[in-house]
Amino acid sequence: MMHSIVRYPLLPSLLLAGFLFSLLCSARTVTVGDICPKHPNPNNCDIIMMTIPGITEGADIDRLSSYFIRLGLSKTFDSVTLITEIIANSTDTQLELRYNSCTMDHTDAAIYLSEVRSSFSSGNFDAMKSNCAVVIKDVQDCDTKAYDSPPLRMMNQGLVDVTNIVVILADFLAGKY
Repeated sequence: MMHSIVRYPLLPSLLLAGFLFSLLCSARTVTVGDICPKHPNPNNCDIIMMTIPGITEGADIDRLSSYFIRLGLSKTFDSVTLITEIIANSTDTQLELRYNSCTMDHTDAAIYLSEVRSSFSSGNFDAMKSNCAVVIKDVQDCDTKAYDSPPLRMMNQGLVDVTNIVVILADFLAGKY
């Protein structure tokens, strides 16, 4: 009696290919339609999400989460750069004090976004959300001080929007949706 492997030499390869295909197909994906209706500002969410190629067909939730965490960090550093320029171009002591405080808010936001990244890596999705809440609060605190800088307020809103997307992704990762 012949072994099935000898009789069907392609059988192990087909089984392996089937297993790998099932792993690829089981990747958790989300679309704009899954995320943006849950966002506090769905229109801004749509605009941000549509910058990702292929998002309408769906994107891997882990890669998307990692991408938005990095984007949040990048936006934080861009904001600090703008704040530094505002301070450098000012002779108003009160303005400098307000914007120095904004720098501290964004520095805290960067620290907490790093914690979001660590929480994501360790699978602690509740910590992701609580760290995101601190980021949003810090950025909103800066926003109240930056009432005379529309460019910074726009950057702050962009960071809040991105962070809210991360909150929604954390809920998906935790299995809440």
